[in-house]
Amino acid sequence: MANSKQLRGYIPPSAPLNWEPVKGDEPPIRAGFSFTINWFHKRAGIDYSERYHTDPVYRYECLKKMKAHIAESFPDAAYYREHDESECATVSGIFGVCLVGMVYGLNPVFYKNNWPGIKPEDHFSVEKIKKLKPFDLENNAVVGHVLEQMEIIEKNWGLIDGYINYQGVVNNAFKIRGTDIFYDMVEDPGLVHFLFEHITDTMINLAHLLQRRQRESNFHIDSLSTSNCVINMISPEYYEEFVLPYDIRLSKAFDVFGMHSCNWVLDPYIEGFKQIENLGYVDFGFKSDLDKIRHEFPDARLHVFYSADNLINKSPEEQEADVKKIYKALGDCDLSVPDIELTVPDEVVSRFVSITENVT
Repeated sequence: MANSKQLRGYIPPSAPLNWEPVKGDEPPIRAGFSFTINWFHKRAGIDYSERYHTDPVYRYECLKKMKAHIAESFPDAAYYREHDESECATVSGIFGVCLVGMVYGLNPVFYKNNWPGIKPEDHFSVEKIKKLKPFDLENNAVVGHVLEQMEIIEKNWGLIDGYINYQGVVNNAFKIRGTDIFYDMVEDPGLVHFLFEHITDTMINLAHLLQRRQRESNFHIDSLSTSNCVINMISPEYYEEFVLPYDIRLSKAFDVFGMHSCNWVLDPYIEGFKQIENLGYVDFGFKSDLDKIRHEFPDARLHVFYSADNLINKSPEEQEADVKKIYKALGDCDLSVPDIELTVPDEVVSRFVSITENVT
């Protein structure tokens, strides 16, 4: 059952997964579908280069086109009827998953048909990490630009809508340090904790600053869901040693908190996640132990990722059996099919929409 401390998965067109408060009127299986950036680029003619991320008026017009294309292609998908045109004036999706890295001085690379990435040659050396000081975010050029976009949105549309993806401590460390961060866990754990502490402080201060500005426009937000997408690259023991203390700090800094761990099997990390007391959202891959997750996180909104490959490789009967299995184990929940490619026919997606919306 939904409560005020829960978040639900929210995948705006062309944006990475983000999270919004539950509404209380969700269907039994709230099914979401996200398409790759290239899908929108090829089918709706959207250019996702730098202007998309720096010009909120241009982004508004692009999002209107994307929503119209989705509505025309999938008229029966309730998920895309939840969000109206006013939400095209948004900060959701801005700089993809690179914003915190950019605050650290990393340089983004923009693409017409993909999310922005970070230049790998920008990775920090040990010496550079050791010299890190607390950021003066109010005088940071990247933060200043985001605030300028918020001013434009408020001037033109009122509410500063949207959910910025701040990533998570380990994800941001991976952008800043590269794969060396995993060697550091073995060879220099003190350096890792120093960097993770710095990232945690930066994330909290940055989110508080930007969310406070959103609240000034009457867009009510005081939540964070940390993204641990690379969690499967470290052991559960290393998660508890290096990441969990900072996830707990993050959880205490916001009114509502969630944990994103991508489309992985969550089972090895359940014991670590359980130590976060006010968890309002957890997501995981379909092959996870669904019954155990429901038992261990009774107060969280649960979100299952169902691979787009299943839409092609499984029969409708098998897909229906999977959806019924999910509902039997979890009850009311979110179910997402992420990163649908151009190779997946529309009718296959529509068929799965029908299956999810008729589950009993």
